[in-house]
Amino acid sequence: MNTNTQFLTWVFFDNTDELLDLSTEKTTKLEPQVAQLLRLFIYSNGTLLTRDSIFTQIWPNIVVEHNSLYQLLTKLRRLLNDNPKQPRIIKTVPKKGYQFIAQTQPYMPKKITATSSKKKIFTQPSWWKIAVIPVVIACGSAIAFYSQNTIETPKAHYEMSDMSYELGLEYNVDAHKTKDLIAYIKDFNDLVFSNKQGMVLNTIKFPSRIHHPSWHNELDLITFWQYYQDQCILHVYKSSGQAVHRSKGQKCSHTRASSWKSNTQLVINLADDAHFKPFHYDIDTGHTLEIPIVLQDGDTFQHSITAWQGKTYYLITSTDHKSKLVTLDGTVHMRWAHPITMLTYDPKQHTIISNNSDKHHTLVSTSRDGQQHIIANAVQGIFTDLSVDAAGDIYTAVETWQVNIRDKDELPIFSTTSIDYLPVSNLLGETAFMSKRSGVCEIYLYSDDQVKQLSYNKGYEYVKHIEWQPQLNLLLTNRDKNVLVYDRQGKVKQFQPVQASTIAQLGWHTNEQVWIYDANSLLTYDLTGQQLENITLQVDALIYNNQSAQWLVFDDYTLYSVHSLASLNTRGDWTPINRFSKQQYNQLRNFKLRDNTLYWLSSWSAKDYIWQLPLEQTTVSLIKSDELIWHYDIAQDNSLNIAKMEAIEGDIKKLTLLSSHNNP
Repeated sequence: MNTNTQFLTWVFFDNTDELLDLSTEKTTKLEPQVAQLLRLFIYSNGTLLTRDSIFTQIWPNIVVEHNSLYQLLTKLRRLLNDNPKQPRIIKTVPKKGYQFIAQTQPYMPKKITATSSKKKIFTQPSWWKIAVIPVVIACGSAIAFYSQNTIETPKAHYEMSDMSYELGLEYNVDAHKTKDLIAYIKDFNDLVFSNKQGMVLNTIKFPSRIHHPSWHNELDLITFWQYYQDQCILHVYKSSGQAVHRSKGQKCSHTRASSWKSNTQLVINLADDAHFKPFHYDIDTGHTLEIPIVLQDGDTFQHSITAWQGKTYYLITSTDHKSKLVTLDGTVHMRWAHPITMLTYDPKQHTIISNNSDKHHTLVSTSRDGQQHIIANAVQGIFTDLSVDAAGDIYTAVETWQVNIRDKDELPIFSTTSIDYLPVSNLLGETAFMSKRSGVCEIYLYSDDQVKQLSYNKGYEYVKHIEWQPQLNLLLTNRDKNVLVYDRQGKVKQFQPVQASTIAQLGWHTNEQVWIYDANSLLTYDLTGQQLENITLQVDALIYNNQSAQWLVFDDYTLYSVHSLASLNTRGDWTPINRFSKQQYNQLRNFKLRDNTLYWLSSWSAKDYIWQLPLEQTTVSLIKSDELIWHYDIAQDNSLNIAKMEAIEGDIKKLTLLSSHNNP
């Protein structure tokens, strides 16, 4: 079956989960499980599908509501304008199941141009696909610029096979360049060694989460990170399980894979709450030195890799979400017009393999002269890790998951089919939330048992904050550095705070004014974007209590009450309320106030904790702890609604290089 399938006036793009209406030329990004259901129908070739078979495919090993399939099917039929009483596409067979009755055919557009905004990808019948698409390249000297359409005829062919089969999460794979060894993480705490045929050789269990194994280029040595309390510990092991080195703990929030410079020298990548930074690490001495990479205004460092001639290259992302690969002297060697969040060097083809612009559903190879081609598509799930050995074989992890907002009874509030998070409820029983149902971050409102989309955006901008106005008429959110205000119909205001370097936090000061904190200054604005106040302030976090008209300031493990904006300039006017433990304070975020009680989220050994503190008391209580809590909310009855990652599955895949005509 062709990856792009046409039925009636519809085209389903399998590799990007997009649905094109040929009659209107409108393209819709489908929710993950809506796309999975449509894919299941198309692949059935008209075969009757029972309810049980659909449940098994869509929700394997998950207990969901009985009406989940009905909700999912209703969404799909509405998108396809398919009347269940007079179906043209999906027919209900009473007491038996459902049947896809529309005729399907490979979609073959009459014309493909490099300037088209729609990616056309053609494949042979298999679970991964090779594309044949024209390439457009604009280059100058050593710099190549890549857009989402710079795809040409493939120069290498691969065959995908499974390396792991067990249930659970297997990810963070790394293949040894020359030895018959791979390593990956299983279920967060296990480091697994296997050969390149998938036979497990050794498993080492750790008491807390581990991440990012990285092999030495020649020796049987591997580094990986362990999260312990508020620190990250770098380990060096042999595949036999022999421990070679353990670093001192370094305070950090996130890590990425390390790069070997020599037998004792590494480039490590760490983040401490904010952005990642690269460091030089000496195994013999344990010394760490920050690497002074050149960043332009608004640039952020993402990752480092070892590539051509064994040099270290640094991945940088700009404020407009474009990416570039640079060396320490600032020379740009590659550019991409979309965020690169996953990349590795192919020593056989001398190319960079990375994600495409379709958010990890496609692997793309890019050479230094600008030639680019698709390697593989993930039909179900997304690629999350990459590694290539000296033979040119690619090892990757393919993961699937959901993020559902669940109530105190562990039932999904909206559906079991979405990627929903950042819930914010009000006393009227309404809940605003952010979701990636459409493929990008959008704002939704759940009210009167209906979900309504408030925002309509394109691009990679991220939403990190949502807050109800005190009088509950408006919603305040961000989109990257922009501030947006919505009513129950949609967006009504938008402005960019000129003097704010970023938006670390924001909230309502009054019904007509908002505040923004950028980690260096607290600024207030009216709803037209006019700046009112600018107070220099460097604290760990803060929140405004509209009920008591007081600021709550978090700084150096202490919570303070501050009675006015002016008093924020004078620490002598701050009243201490509570002193926190390290566990309560580490990576604190997601603050909530309800009935004069403060709630917040922290992390400890990479596990998430939700705490509460009645402001008239001094006793902090733990009310929830779990893995992978993204956000939470306080419901009308003061119970918790939790947005967490769940139904997680991950498998290791091998893409064996079959042929190559590349001349590096």
